[in-house]
Amino acid sequence: MASVATTTIRVSSETRNRLKALSAREGRPAGEIVAELVSAADDERLLRDAESAFALMEPAALAAYRREAREIETGFGDPAPPW
Repeated sequence: MASVATTTIRVSSETRNRLKALSAREGRPAGEIVAELVSAADDERLLRDAESAFALMEPAALAAYRREAREIETGFGDPAPPW
């Protein structure tokens, strides 16, 4: 298996201790938990940015987007986001 490059980050002692405890409780490496948390934070930010962009849309453009989203939704069976 190929080796993944790693690095060191500075965090407070409290954060390090909490991460270490979380790692022990979950039985997973701390690096894996950090990667998961960063990914979740990045996804959350992307959704917040999208919500902000929808709020800036002209009403007609937003209505057209919602119509198209409903058409796609019926094709895939999953609900569209409530923006």
